[in-house]
Formats: sequence, structure tokens, C-alpha cells
Amino acid sequence: MTRLLRWIALAVATCTSAAVHAAQGEAKVPSPVVNPSRQLVEQKAAFLKRALSDSPAARRIEASNNTEAKKYLASAQENYHSALFSIKNNDVSGADKLLNQATWLIGKARQLVPDPSERNVEHRVRYAQTLDSVESLRISYQRHLQRAKPQQPGAAANDALLTKVARLVDSAKSLADSGQVVQANKSLGEAERTLMVGLGRVLGSKTIEYSQRFESPAEEYAYELERNHSYAVLIPIALQGFRPTDEAVRDAERFVDANRRLREQAQRQAAAKDHRSALASLRGGTAQLQSALEAAGLRVPRDSKQE
Repeated sequence: MTRLLRWIALAVATCTSAAVHAAQGEAKVPSPVVNPSRQLVEQKAAFLKRALSDSPAARRIEASNNTEAKKYLASAQENYHSALFSIKNNDVSGADKLLNQATWLIGKARQLVPDPSERNVEHRVRYAQTLDSVESLRISYQRHLQRAKPQQPGAAANDALLTKVARLVDSAKSLADSGQVVQANKSLGEAERTLMVGLGRVLGSKTIEYSQRFESPAEEYAYELERNHSYAVLIPIALQGFRPTDEAVRDAERFVDANRRLREQAQRQAAAKDHRSALASLRGGTAQLQSALEAAGLRVPRDSKQE
């Protein structure tokens, strides 16, 4: 039974993977179990029988107008029946391959005819998450904008970027209230990208006034630590928004790891009251995060002050 539960978990993961591969034009079938037992294969067959004949997904596909999805479902059924024939003839390994193929085909069909209620939940979850992200980025942008080169009081309220973001957020909320969650997410996505670019710009040394006076090295260190954190928050958003290549993602992850090590070193130095060394380590880490953002596809001003 434990092995069956593991296989069912694999089948669920395969359906998710199938959607990804379908979008990328790939065709990957789950690998068969090495020397599967007859009992395990028969349990797989029983699971697939229910998935093919008595499941909401199968009924939804059959009732749809999606010809391609129906073809995938029909092919899955053919593989299932061929697997039954293989089991009957003691070809357990062959049956296992056919059942895996059927599982993958079901995943393709489900991806083409998604459950509207599940999709709506996904859109709602994404809406809530993106709205939280936008609000967090907006607060961070406003905070760092106040620390930028001298501005008139109330300048942040009149900032063109914040005005644009406020308009996009208001539009998103109105769309969501009227049930147009997909369009709301598009509006929030634009607001998020706008803030991401703006925050990256305002964090740069060409904007931040480094000549500002801090009361102590400890205060300057605290400021740089917050700045480092603000860069770190941008990276997962940039990776999701710009969708860089796998190689670029690996580069970004390497830069993030380098920052983590330098930040930990800076924290140890600050704990020892060596704030000047801590500042040098922390700024080195921030430079690594700037490189990570560039790898993700977001160019930001580089620090010119490195100790």
C-alpha cells in the first residue's frame, strides 16, 4: 500500500509536470519502476481505471469541445486496455510502461481542459500574493525614496512612479471586485514590475546620498543591512517576472549565496563592534545581489563606494 501511495503521488506530480512540458513543447513520460511487482502494476491499473471512467476530470474532458484533449484521453484509455492485456500475458514491465504513458496522457488532457473552480482559486491566490508583494514593495520604495538625494517635503506623494502604481492597484481592486481576477492580476503584475524597476533604481548609489551623516558606524551599518535586504527581496520577483535562462538562474543563485556568506560575516563583525569591517563585507554582499539582479534581467545602478 505504501508503494501504491508513492506511485499515486508520482502520478499527481506527473500531471503537473505534463502541463509544464506541454507549454514548452516537450514530451516526457514518467520513467517506469525497475522490475515492478505484479501487485504494484495491478494497483496502478485499478487507480487508472477510476481516473479514466469515474472521475470529474474525465467527465469534464468528455463533455468539452476540446478535440485534442479528447484524443489524449482516448489514447490514455487505449494504453490502459493494452496494459491490461500485457498483465494478462505476464508482461508486467510492458504493462508498467503503458500505464505510465496513460498517466502522462491524462495529465495532458487535464491541462487542456482545466477545472474552472480550481483555476479560479489559483487566480484568487495569485491575486492575494501579488497584492501583498506590491504593497511591500511600495512601502520599501517610499522609505528609500525619502533617503535619496534631498527632496521637498511631500515629494514622495507626488512621485510619478507611485502615482502610476496607485492607479494600477485601484484598477486591479475594481477588476477583482467585479470578478475579473485574471485582468486584475495583469494590472498588479505591471504594478509589481514598475516598483521593482523603481526600487532597483532608487537603491543605487547614483541616487542614494552617501554623504549623509550617520550618528555612528552602527547606524550606518543598520541602514546598509536594510538596503541589502531590500535588494534580496527583489531577486525572486525578478526571476519570476523576467524568466531568465536556466544558466542565468544558476548565476543568480550563486551570487545570492555569495551575499549570504558576506552578510553572515558582516553580522559577526558587527557583533564584535567592528562596524567598519562589517560595512565593507555588507557592501560586498550587496554588490553580489546587484549582480544577481542583472543575471535575472534587471539592470540596477552599481555601487561606486566600496571600502
